[in-house]
Amino acid sequence: MTTTFRRTTRLGLAGSGIAMALATAALIAPFAHADSTQHVAVEGSDHTAGCSYTVTAVGVVGYSSSDSGADVTFYDNGAVIGTVAVPAIGATTTTWRPAAAGTHEVTAKVAGISTRWIVPVTVTVAPSTGTGSAACGLPSFSG
Repeated sequence: MTTTFRRTTRLGLAGSGIAMALATAALIAPFAHADSTQHVAVEGSDHTAGCSYTVTAVGVVGYSSSDSGADVTFYDNGAVIGTVAVPAIGATTTTWRPAAAGTHEVTAKVAGISTRWIVPVTVTVAPSTGTGSAACGLPSFSG
């Protein structure tokens, strides 16, 4: 009986240690409650400081979810880019103009019944090499 009691006690402590580790991981993981089917996408590939890009919260659209009308706030390294409402039909987008070169984590948060984070994207932004609109290249007219 004593042996069984000690085994149960050890398993209980081990089990509570695992539960504590999982709880701690959930607290320190910034996107632990993010929906993996929803993510942020940034148009283009060679991103340059000072140029404008469309940022989309993929999978956050009114016609396929109950999010229609909810506010979506976009962030660049934790700083607010802008807040838009989820449209009834179409994509949830905003415009992003990175001010500085470097690594940027762009994400979004949907406010509603339960506020949730959208899976972020990491974008490397190059320094601007020109002045004015010439630094951002020519616009595409391909339609």
